[in-house]
Amino acid sequence: MTVTMQGLTRSLADYLAPALPSVTFYDNPNQQGTKLPALFLQRTKAKITKKLGGRFLRQLGLDVVCLVDYNVVDMEDQYTHIADVLDEMLDTFPYSGEAALLRTYERNWYIQDDALHYKFDLKLWVSREEDAVLMQSIQTYTEEVS
Repeated sequence: MTVTMQGLTRSLADYLAPALPSVTFYDNPNQQGTKLPALFLQRTKAKITKKLGGRFLRQLGLDVVCLVDYNVVDMEDQYTHIADVLDEMLDTFPYSGEAALLRTYERNWYIQDDALHYKFDLKLWVSREEDAVLMQSIQTYTEEVS
């Protein structure tokens, strides 16, 4: 399975659409033509740690940013409702096109600058295919001293 940022965005949008039918999901923040209410997926951090057996732990920090119309009286109530929906749904979510569930970690949300920020981390075990010969027969080994 190959996990990409576009795949993550598509997976989240497909998964959250039934619970938030009036919200438009964008891959990146838009400058113009944004239909509100809107969700944007932003990347906050990334870290790769080498582990045993040629595997790596890839940790991604993601921020789902929500914007609603600034000129409404119940803006905080709308943000709280959306945060409640995200809390309920984002313990795990399916990755599109694969039979895999991705678990989220360190989930938290806050409202800042008239926007809802719902942050979480993903921890993905990844590996890379090696095309080198990793082990040869001991009978073909010849010792050389320099």
